[in-house]
Amino acid sequence: MLNKNINCLIIRTTSILQGEYMIKIKLMLASFLLLAACATNPDGSKLDTSNETTLEAYNRAMFNFNYQLDKKVIYPVAKGYKKVTNQFVRDRVTSLFNNLDEPSYFINDLLQGEIKDSGISLGRFLINSTLGLFGTFDVASGWGLERKKNSFDETLAKYCVPDGPFIMMPVLGPSTPRSLVGLGGEAYTSPLFWAFIDTDDAWVDIGVAGATALKYINLRAENEFLLQSLEDGSVDYYMTIKSSWLQNRQKYESLCTKASDEGASPSYDFDFGYDEFDEEFE
Repeated sequence: MLNKNINCLIIRTTSILQGEYMIKIKLMLASFLLLAACATNPDGSKLDTSNETTLEAYNRAMFNFNYQLDKKVIYPVAKGYKKVTNQFVRDRVTSLFNNLDEPSYFINDLLQGEIKDSGISLGRFLINSTLGLFGTFDVASGWGLERKKNSFDETLAKYCVPDGPFIMMPVLGPSTPRSLVGLGGEAYTSPLFWAFIDTDDAWVDIGVAGATALKYINLRAENEFLLQSLEDGSVDYYMTIKSSWLQNRQKYESLCTKASDEGASPSYDFDFGYDEFDEEFE
């Protein structure tokens, strides 16, 4: 029954997604159906689920799937990408995709009543998309317009939407029901998403899919040593990832309380030190 409820939750969440995001979620659902009934350890042995909930057994199985996918496919590609590029090129790629996040920040600032921050996000997007050569250079920061990170997940938290249980998703990694809904909102506000669905040109679709792949390959390459050191220092790598991810989400817990107590829309600092760490597993 629990597996059925989780499956329904994921299907409802993904119904708002289209384009390359729908393809990605379909892959996730297929992996869920395959792995939910077959929980194994990284060494291939069967998991002992006698002292675990069904959801925990599924999470460990899916974590193993993601781990094997990373070691056998994603990491080798990222390592090759790192060899043929230098830090300057990777910084330009990072800046480009950071710029594509600005429309989402703008919308979430408005939804949270952060009018000043919304203006900064909009200004950054316009400046960096033009003078910054499509966002490959962060010209706006040099003009005093610092990046104000925000997300639909934070917006939902501020409006007191419950987070729900921890769920390990295929490819995407650690998540919760609220985080998945937030991902759907971010999909709709991405310029890549609109480029994908607003054209019948196959070459544009291929370009968008390639850009999406480049984003995560670049992110994996930039976090190579962080992830390796985290794994090397872990007795139980799954629990390390789970605990770190949930601990980082504690910053959301006070958003609903503060908004209710102050009776207004307070200002928050969205420049989190662990943001890149979160993205690696989302």
